[in-house]
Amino acid sequence: MWKKGIVFLMLLASVIIIYTLYSGSPNNQPLKVYVIFQEDEGRILLEKFKKQTEQAYEIIRMSSGEASYHLLTMNKSGIDVVLGGPADLHEQLRNSGKSVSYFSPKSDNIPLQYKNKEGYWTGMYMGALAIGVNQQIWQRDPKLASLPLPQRYEDLLLPELKGKIEIPDPETSGTGYTLLASLAQQRGEDAAIQLMQALKKQSSSTTFAGITSAQRLAVGDVAAVVCFLGDQLRFTNSGYDIHSFIPPQAGWEIGAVSILKSGNNTTAAKKLVDFVLSKEAQTDYMNAAFSLPVLPDIPVHPLLSHVKLENLLVTYRFDVAAQRREQLLTRWRAVKE
Repeated sequence: MWKKGIVFLMLLASVIIIYTLYSGSPNNQPLKVYVIFQEDEGRILLEKFKKQTEQAYEIIRMSSGEASYHLLTMNKSGIDVVLGGPADLHEQLRNSGKSVSYFSPKSDNIPLQYKNKEGYWTGMYMGALAIGVNQQIWQRDPKLASLPLPQRYEDLLLPELKGKIEIPDPETSGTGYTLLASLAQQRGEDAAIQLMQALKKQSSSTTFAGITSAQRLAVGDVAAVVCFLGDQLRFTNSGYDIHSFIPPQAGWEIGAVSILKSGNNTTAAKKLVDFVLSKEAQTDYMNAAFSLPVLPDIPVHPLLSHVKLENLLVTYRFDVAAQRREQLLTRWRAVKE
């Protein structure tokens, strides 16, 4: 009889261990997250997620170019979630078999054009490319003060702006690649490469990331930049005199989230996806990053009230941008050299 009791207790202990390992209870193993937007924005979300779930995490901040290199070229393993970054990066991960499909119940209200139909990535925010101008620098420059503020990319090619503008590098920056890829889809690849090279020759430098362009604009290192509107509005909201204008048919991004096959914490990864797609998290992120929400029932931030989505390049396709990435960048390098 006592032997049966011991066997029962052993079986019960095994069930408890298995339940502890595989149930939804918090995992002591940190969730490893590549964050493609700003680290402070990522920590705001992940700290709230940790408070709700008691799930520990590790945050690794990268530009989308860095993330692409680490995940696709170096075959980086152990990362659970890629949080943010343009959808073409997440398309690359899907095409390379690096991500897994997950249909979050929180994605039901997100419009179809903002998510992968097979569940490999889901959009959590939107952002539009914009020309940003430091109005104090512009007005104090005797060569610029009498000129109208630029509203088209071609306006940045004026001789008076030589060395006074900046664009992000399309090889390292998702912002820069969105600019190149959207121009290619709007005007054709030849015209896109030609315009990008002309902008590069006008630039004091090409920055590693789009946020760097916005930072240098804010402190007055340059008079004008091209980067995502949200990066510019971060500084506008802090009191910097930045004028932002979205060019006609401007490129845009869907900032997405996806789960990687290489991760070791899939259960927690799915919980994080559910969390960042919630109305609460998207509202918090929008107010921190000045992004456009993908959920239709979230009012936009007042600084974004002037943005008209129909004026963007509505035909922009993220899958085409992902498929053409290597060819476009090869052409960019060839001319650059």
